[in-house]
Amino acid sequence: MKSFLIVIFYSIATILSFTSNFNAIAVIYPPPKYSSEFTDTNTIYLANNWYKYTAKDDTYTVFFPGQPEEENLSVDTSLGKLNALLVFYQYPEKQRFFSVSSIKYPVDSSEYNVEKGLDGARDGAATNSNSIIISEKKISYQEFPGREIILQSKVKPNLRLLLRIFIDPSGPTLYSLQVVAEDGNLDFPEAKAFLDSFIPN
Repeated sequence: MKSFLIVIFYSIATILSFTSNFNAIAVIYPPPKYSSEFTDTNTIYLANNWYKYTAKDDTYTVFFPGQPEEENLSVDTSLGKLNALLVFYQYPEKQRFFSVSSIKYPVDSSEYNVEKGLDGARDGAATNSNSIIISEKKISYQEFPGREIILQSKVKPNLRLLLRIFIDPSGPTLYSLQVVAEDGNLDFPEAKAFLDSFIPN
């Protein structure tokens, strides 16, 4: 399977799992204020001809190593058909891939359980992609609670994915950033620069 298809597969798995976690009483996780994690090293990469991508609905910006491509995703859920735009960039020679996607759900935010939504996105991504969870930690951007998760493919053990998911409780809207490394090495400067460059507007 091509790594690009794997990226799309992870995105669809995350979207599908997110839609099934409604609750009559909203549980809003109160995260601390956002603070940038940029370092001098990250900034150097971004200044070196990186591409600034702005979401079509102007809800976020993020930097890619080069001009990204776009792929429309559509899934049938209990809420009806939901559409999302996957934005991705790949290093074919390095077998590394970067992607971001967002999807807003047509529900009242007071009926959504954010923490259960994050749990479901995590578990669904692992189960539906036949991967195991290597690590997980809670993170947040501005008022967005989130998770940073590392997944490892059961079929191709060398392939690992670093997933950052955030939920804007006022939407609710799911934001998903992904870095895929076919050699399993997720600890490279471009990965951190990409992930840390995400800024919700």
